[in-house]
Amino acid sequence: MPLLSTAKQLYGAVRDVRGDAVEKKPILLCGRKEPLDRVRDAVGARGPEGEQAVQLFAVRRLTKDDVDRLKRGSVAVYGGEVLNGLDGETRSDLEVMGRAKVPKLILLEALNLPSDAVDQAGQIRGIMPTDILPYRRGHFPVDRALHELAKRAGPSAPWLASQLPDFRPYVIDELIEEAARKNAKYSLMIFVPGADMPVLTAVQMRLVLRIAACYGQEISPSRAVELLSVLGAGFGFRMVARELLDVVPVAGWAVQSAIAYAGTKALGKAAVEYFEHGAVADASRLRAFAEGLRHEVEGLVRRRAS
Repeated sequence: MPLLSTAKQLYGAVRDVRGDAVEKKPILLCGRKEPLDRVRDAVGARGPEGEQAVQLFAVRRLTKDDVDRLKRGSVAVYGGEVLNGLDGETRSDLEVMGRAKVPKLILLEALNLPSDAVDQAGQIRGIMPTDILPYRRGHFPVDRALHELAKRAGPSAPWLASQLPDFRPYVIDELIEEAARKNAKYSLMIFVPGADMPVLTAVQMRLVLRIAACYGQEISPSRAVELLSVLGAGFGFRMVARELLDVVPVAGWAVQSAIAYAGTKALGKAAVEYFEHGAVADASRLRAFAEGLRHEVEGLVRRRAS
Protein backbone atom coordinates (compact mmCIF):
# COMPACT_ATOMS: atom_id res chain seq x y z
CA MET A 1 0.00 0.00 0.00
CA PRO A 2 2.78 2.54 0.67
CA LEU A 3 4.03 2.07 -2.91
CA LEU A 4 0.54 2.57 -4.32
CA SER A 5 0.01 5.61 -2.12
CA THR A 6 3.31 7.12 -3.25
CA ALA A 7 2.43 6.52 -6.91
CA LYS A 8 -0.92 8.28 -6.46
CA GLN A 9 0.77 11.22 -4.78
CA LEU A 10 3.31 11.52 -7.61
CA TYR A 11 0.69 11.34 -10.34
CA GLY A 12 -1.21 14.01 -8.43
CA ALA A 13 1.93 16.13 -8.40
CA VAL A 14 2.29 15.87 -12.18
CA ARG A 15 -1.38 16.75 -12.66
CA ASP A 16 -1.19 19.74 -10.32
CA VAL A 17 1.93 21.17 -11.90
CA ARG A 18 0.42 20.80 -15.35
CA GLY A 19 -2.48 22.89 -14.06
CA ASP A 20 -0.13 25.45 -12.51
CA ALA A 21 1.76 25.87 -15.80
CA VAL A 22 -1.46 27.01 -17.51
CA GLU A 23 -1.63 30.18 -15.40
CA LYS A 24 0.28 32.90 -17.20
CA LYS A 25 -0.57 36.15 -15.50
CA PRO A 26 1.88 39.03 -15.99
CA ILE A 27 3.37 41.38 -13.45
CA LEU A 28 1.52 44.68 -13.85
CA LEU A 29 3.40 47.93 -13.20
CA CYS A 30 1.68 51.15 -12.10
CA GLY A 31 2.70 54.62 -10.97
CA ARG A 32 5.93 56.56 -11.49
CA LYS A 33 8.02 55.48 -14.45
CA GLU A 34 11.45 55.59 -12.79
CA PRO A 35 10.97 52.79 -10.19
CA LEU A 36 8.99 50.76 -12.71
CA ASP A 37 11.88 50.95 -15.17
CA ARG A 38 14.19 49.74 -12.40
CA VAL A 39 11.92 46.73 -11.85
CA ARG A 40 11.84 45.91 -15.56
CA ASP A 41 15.61 46.15 -15.81
CA ALA A 42 16.11 44.03 -12.69
CA VAL A 43 13.92 41.13 -13.87
CA GLY A 44 15.42 41.26 -17.35
CA ALA A 45 12.23 42.13 -19.24
CA ARG A 46 13.79 41.97 -22.69
CA GLY A 47 12.24 40.92 -25.98
CA PRO A 48 8.66 39.83 -26.65
CA GLU A 49 8.68 37.26 -23.82
CA GLY A 50 9.80 39.78 -21.24
CA GLU A 51 7.31 42.39 -22.41
CA GLN A 52 4.52 39.83 -22.12
CA ALA A 53 5.56 38.83 -18.59
CA VAL A 54 6.08 42.36 -17.24
CA GLN A 55 3.66 44.96 -18.51
CA LEU A 56 3.49 48.71 -17.95
CA PHE A 57 -0.15 48.84 -16.93
CA ALA A 58 -0.63 52.47 -15.92
CA VAL A 59 2.21 55.00 -15.89
CA ARG A 60 -0.27 57.56 -14.67
CA ARG A 61 -2.68 58.16 -11.81
CA LEU A 62 -4.98 55.23 -11.11
CA THR A 63 -8.77 55.39 -11.34
CA LYS A 64 -11.56 53.20 -10.00
CA ASP A 65 -11.92 51.63 -13.45
CA ASP A 66 -8.45 50.08 -13.00
CA VAL A 67 -9.52 47.87 -10.09
CA ASP A 68 -10.96 44.99 -12.13
CA ARG A 69 -8.18 45.15 -14.71
CA LEU A 70 -5.51 44.86 -12.01
CA LYS A 71 -6.96 41.47 -11.05
CA ARG A 72 -5.63 40.07 -14.32
CA GLY A 73 -2.07 40.26 -13.04
CA SER A 74 -0.10 37.85 -10.90
CA VAL A 75 1.28 40.81 -8.92
CA ALA A 76 0.43 44.50 -9.10
CA VAL A 77 3.47 46.73 -8.50
CA TYR A 78 3.05 50.40 -7.65
CA GLY A 79 5.93 52.86 -7.70
CA GLY A 80 5.39 56.08 -5.77
CA GLU A 81 7.20 58.94 -4.10
CA VAL A 82 6.41 60.43 -0.69
CA LEU A 83 7.79 63.44 1.17
CA ASN A 84 6.90 64.45 4.70
CA GLY A 85 3.35 63.15 4.51
CA LEU A 86 1.18 61.08 2.21
CA ASP A 87 -0.11 63.43 -0.50
CA GLY A 88 -3.67 63.19 -1.78
CA GLU A 89 -2.84 61.84 -5.23
CA THR A 90 -0.64 59.03 -3.91
CA ARG A 91 -3.28 58.19 -1.31
CA SER A 92 -5.89 57.98 -4.06
CA ASP A 93 -3.66 55.64 -6.08
CA LEU A 94 -3.11 53.41 -3.07
CA GLU A 95 -6.83 53.29 -2.35
CA VAL A 96 -7.32 51.89 -5.86
CA MET A 97 -4.53 49.37 -5.26
CA GLY A 98 -6.14 48.39 -1.97
CA ARG A 99 -9.45 47.60 -3.63
CA ALA A 100 -7.79 45.30 -6.17
CA LYS A 101 -7.87 41.71 -4.86
CA VAL A 102 -4.45 40.76 -6.14
CA PRO A 103 -1.02 40.30 -4.53
CA LYS A 104 0.64 43.69 -4.49
CA LEU A 105 4.00 45.32 -3.90
CA ILE A 106 4.14 49.03 -3.11
CA LEU A 107 7.50 50.68 -3.77
CA LEU A 108 7.66 54.01 -1.96
CA GLU A 109 10.66 56.28 -2.37
CA ALA A 110 11.11 58.62 0.59
CA LEU A 111 13.53 61.41 1.40
CA ASN A 112 14.32 59.79 4.74
CA LEU A 113 13.33 56.70 6.68
CA PRO A 114 11.45 56.08 8.88
CA SER A 115 8.69 58.14 7.28
CA ASP A 116 5.24 59.07 8.53
CA ALA A 117 4.02 58.82 4.94
CA VAL A 118 4.97 55.14 4.81
CA ASP A 119 3.12 54.49 8.06
CA GLN A 120 0.05 56.27 6.67
CA ALA A 121 0.20 54.21 3.48
CA GLY A 122 0.13 51.01 5.54
CA GLN A 123 -3.13 52.11 7.16
CA ILE A 124 -5.07 52.38 3.88
CA ARG A 125 -7.78 49.76 3.56
CA GLY A 126 -6.58 46.78 1.54
CA ILE A 127 -2.90 47.71 1.96
CA MET A 128 -0.94 45.73 4.52
CA PRO A 129 2.28 47.16 6.00
CA THR A 130 4.03 44.07 4.58
CA ASP A 131 2.89 45.10 1.08
CA ILE A 132 5.07 48.21 1.29
CA LEU A 133 8.78 48.29 0.46
CA PRO A 134 10.08 51.75 1.38
CA TYR A 135 13.51 52.99 0.36
CA ARG A 136 15.54 56.16 0.55
CA ARG A 137 15.87 58.30 -2.55
CA GLY A 138 18.66 57.06 -4.77
CA HIS A 139 18.87 53.66 -3.05
CA PHE A 140 16.49 51.41 -4.97
CA PRO A 141 16.50 47.98 -3.25
CA VAL A 142 16.85 45.74 -6.31
CA ASP A 143 17.53 42.48 -4.47
CA ARG A 144 14.77 42.95 -1.91
CA ALA A 145 12.27 43.99 -4.57
CA LEU A 146 12.90 40.81 -6.58
CA HIS A 147 12.65 38.63 -3.48
CA GLU A 148 9.32 40.23 -2.58
CA LEU A 149 8.04 39.81 -6.14
CA ALA A 150 8.95 36.12 -6.08
CA LYS A 151 7.04 35.64 -2.82
CA ARG A 152 3.90 37.10 -4.38
CA ALA A 153 3.99 35.57 -7.87
CA GLY A 154 1.90 32.52 -6.89
CA PRO A 155 0.92 29.96 -9.56
CA SER A 156 2.33 32.18 -12.32
CA ALA A 157 5.82 32.14 -10.79
CA PRO A 158 7.27 29.28 -12.93
CA TRP A 159 5.97 30.85 -16.13
CA LEU A 160 7.37 34.25 -15.15
CA ALA A 161 10.72 32.62 -14.37
CA SER A 162 10.76 30.93 -17.77
CA GLN A 163 10.22 34.29 -19.50
CA LEU A 164 12.56 36.29 -17.24
CA PRO A 165 15.93 34.54 -16.71
CA ASP A 166 17.20 37.29 -14.38
CA PHE A 167 14.15 36.75 -12.17
CA ARG A 168 14.44 32.94 -12.26
CA PRO A 169 16.89 32.49 -9.33
CA TYR A 170 14.59 34.43 -7.01
CA VAL A 171 11.56 32.36 -7.99
CA ILE A 172 13.46 29.10 -7.58
CA ASP A 173 14.81 30.11 -4.17
CA GLU A 174 11.27 30.85 -3.04
CA LEU A 175 9.93 27.55 -4.41
CA ILE A 176 12.67 25.58 -2.68
CA GLU A 177 12.23 27.33 0.66
CA GLU A 178 8.45 26.94 0.53
CA ALA A 179 8.70 23.19 -0.22
CA ALA A 180 11.35 22.65 2.46
CA ARG A 181 9.25 24.39 5.12
CA LYS A 182 6.18 22.46 4.04
CA ASN A 183 7.95 19.12 4.38
CA ALA A 184 9.39 20.11 7.75
CA LYS A 185 5.84 20.88 8.91
CA TYR A 186 4.43 17.61 7.54
CA SER A 187 7.16 15.64 9.33
CA LEU A 188 6.10 17.20 12.62
CA MET A 189 2.45 16.30 11.98
CA ILE A 190 2.95 12.64 10.95
CA PHE A 191 4.18 10.47 13.81
CA VAL A 192 4.08 6.96 12.29
CA PRO A 193 7.59 6.03 11.05
CA GLY A 194 7.69 5.98 7.26
CA ALA A 195 4.12 7.24 6.89
CA ASP A 196 5.38 10.67 5.90
CA MET A 197 7.29 9.39 2.85
CA PRO A 198 4.42 9.56 0.30
CA VAL A 199 3.56 13.10 1.38
CA LEU A 200 7.16 14.32 1.47
CA THR A 201 7.95 12.68 -1.86
CA ALA A 202 4.92 14.30 -3.50
CA VAL A 203 6.03 17.74 -2.28
CA GLN A 204 9.52 17.08 -3.61
CA MET A 205 8.09 15.92 -6.93
CA ARG A 206 6.04 19.10 -7.26
CA LEU A 207 9.16 21.10 -6.46
CA VAL A 208 11.22 19.42 -9.18
CA LEU A 209 8.45 19.81 -11.75
CA ARG A 210 8.00 23.48 -10.90
CA ILE A 211 11.72 24.07 -11.21
CA ALA A 212 11.49 22.37 -14.62
CA ALA A 213 8.73 24.80 -15.57
CA CYS A 214 10.98 27.70 -14.49
CA TYR A 215 13.35 26.64 -17.25
CA GLY A 216 10.55 26.34 -19.79
CA GLN A 217 10.73 22.54 -19.81
CA GLU A 218 7.64 20.76 -21.12
CA ILE A 219 5.94 18.55 -18.55
CA SER A 220 4.96 15.16 -19.98
CA PRO A 221 4.73 11.62 -18.56
CA SER A 222 8.07 10.63 -20.13
CA ARG A 223 9.65 13.82 -18.86
CA ALA A 224 8.27 13.13 -15.40
CA VAL A 225 10.02 9.75 -15.36
CA GLU A 226 13.30 11.48 -16.20
CA LEU A 227 12.74 13.99 -13.42
CA LEU A 228 12.14 11.15 -10.97
CA SER A 229 15.78 10.15 -11.44
CA VAL A 230 16.70 13.57 -10.06
CA LEU A 231 14.22 13.09 -7.24
CA GLY A 232 15.86 9.78 -6.38
CA ALA A 233 19.12 11.56 -5.64
CA GLY A 234 17.35 13.34 -2.81
CA PHE A 235 17.17 10.22 -0.67
CA GLY A 236 20.94 10.37 -0.31
CA PHE A 237 20.46 13.68 1.48
CA ARG A 238 18.04 12.02 3.92
CA MET A 239 20.73 9.47 4.78
CA VAL A 240 23.33 12.19 5.31
CA ALA A 241 20.93 14.11 7.51
CA ARG A 242 20.14 10.99 9.55
CA GLU A 243 23.75 11.00 10.73
CA LEU A 244 22.75 13.94 12.90
CA LEU A 245 20.96 11.50 15.18
CA ASP A 246 24.41 10.53 16.45
CA VAL A 247 25.60 14.13 16.65
CA VAL A 248 22.65 16.02 18.13
CA PRO A 249 21.04 14.19 21.09
CA VAL A 250 17.52 15.63 20.88
CA ALA A 251 13.98 14.39 20.41
CA GLY A 252 13.41 12.33 17.27
CA TRP A 253 10.62 14.60 16.02
CA ALA A 254 13.02 17.53 15.80
CA VAL A 255 15.55 15.52 13.82
CA GLN A 256 12.82 14.15 11.54
CA SER A 257 11.61 17.66 10.75
CA ALA A 258 15.15 18.89 10.11
CA ILE A 259 15.84 15.93 7.82
CA ALA A 260 12.75 16.72 5.75
CA TYR A 261 13.73 20.39 5.52
CA ALA A 262 17.37 19.78 4.58
CA GLY A 263 16.65 16.90 2.21
CA THR A 264 14.06 18.92 0.30
CA LYS A 265 16.29 21.97 0.13
CA ALA A 266 19.24 19.94 -1.12
CA LEU A 267 17.01 18.20 -3.66
CA GLY A 268 16.01 21.59 -5.03
CA LYS A 269 19.68 22.47 -5.49
CA ALA A 270 20.23 19.18 -7.33
CA ALA A 271 17.28 19.92 -9.62
CA VAL A 272 18.70 23.37 -10.43
CA GLU A 273 22.03 21.72 -11.22
CA TYR A 274 20.21 19.35 -13.55
CA PHE A 275 18.35 22.00 -15.51
CA GLU A 276 21.27 24.44 -15.58
CA HIS A 277 23.76 21.92 -16.95
CA GLY A 278 21.61 19.23 -18.55
CA ALA A 279 22.75 16.39 -16.30
CA VAL A 280 22.39 15.20 -12.73
CA ALA A 281 25.26 16.43 -10.60
CA ASP A 282 27.82 13.76 -9.78
CA ALA A 283 27.78 12.10 -6.36
CA SER A 284 30.55 14.29 -4.96
CA ARG A 285 28.69 17.49 -5.84
CA LEU A 286 25.41 16.19 -4.47
CA ARG A 287 27.10 15.20 -1.23
CA ALA A 288 28.71 18.65 -1.11
CA PHE A 289 25.23 20.20 -1.29
CA ALA A 290 24.15 18.07 1.67
CA GLU A 291 27.31 18.75 3.66
CA GLY A 292 26.87 22.45 3.07
CA LEU A 293 23.49 22.22 4.79
CA ARG A 294 24.81 20.24 7.79
CA HIS A 295 25.42 23.27 10.01
CA GLU A 296 22.07 24.75 9.02
CA VAL A 297 20.33 21.50 9.97
CA GLU A 298 22.16 21.21 13.28
CA GLY A 299 21.13 24.75 14.17
CA LEU A 300 17.54 24.08 13.14
CA VAL A 301 17.40 20.90 15.22
CA ARG A 302 18.78 22.58 18.31
CA ARG A 303 16.38 25.53 18.00
CA ARG A 304 13.35 23.26 17.65
CA ALA A 305 14.45 21.04 20.52
CA SER A 306 15.06 23.95 22.91
